[in-house]
Amino acid sequence: MKNLFKAVFSKTDKTETRVLNHPRDLNTGDIIKFQYLPQSDLSNSQFEVSNVNTYDFEDRKLTEFSLKGGTKANIHLIVDETGDDPFLSVSKKLQRPDVEQLFDLDEFAELFDSEDHSILNRLKEPENLAGWTTKQYRQEIYAEGGYYHKGDYRNKNVPEAENEGDDFEYYLAISDDRKYVIEAEVYDGGETDIIITLRLPLDCIEEMWPNAG
Repeated sequence: MKNLFKAVFSKTDKTETRVLNHPRDLNTGDIIKFQYLPQSDLSNSQFEVSNVNTYDFEDRKLTEFSLKGGTKANIHLIVDETGDDPFLSVSKKLQRPDVEQLFDLDEFAELFDSEDHSILNRLKEPENLAGWTTKQYRQEIYAEGGYYHKGDYRNKNVPEAENEGDDFEYYLAISDDRKYVIEAEVYDGGETDIIITLRLPLDCIEEMWPNAG
């Protein structure tokens, strides 16, 4: 009986607790906390991973973590390890009134009409975007094709059938210091997402906790 008790106890004791050491390994339900940052809606704030989706480009696949935290607007996080220096892309979608305050709309439209490395100048920064923008951006990517897939494809291939993902044209303008980004995704039918993005070092995430469930 004593030996049987020891055997059962040993099996229970071997239950592994998931360890979260890198943001690339985040899953739904995990929690992250940013360190102090100039952006008040990120600074010292905790967010829960609410969803995991995938961007698929010809030369790269990027995992998007949707974050939610209290009454804050939804934030999206990508861990970009495609280059020599990995970084975090922390983003949120802009509403049309935000775009109208940030930029001259005729100048902004040049991002979609010309691939001649257009320059985009900020008019002013709305209070709700304090710290998220900079004075000038330069066009770097023009009409690159991509697909957006709902779901986590880190450990499996994305579907090859065209109707399995939402295809879009991708545009990007970036600041000279490569820290501030304006992105646009133009989907079939003309639906367009305008996205404001910060490129941050990996260590701006102060803490991470795996989903207790």
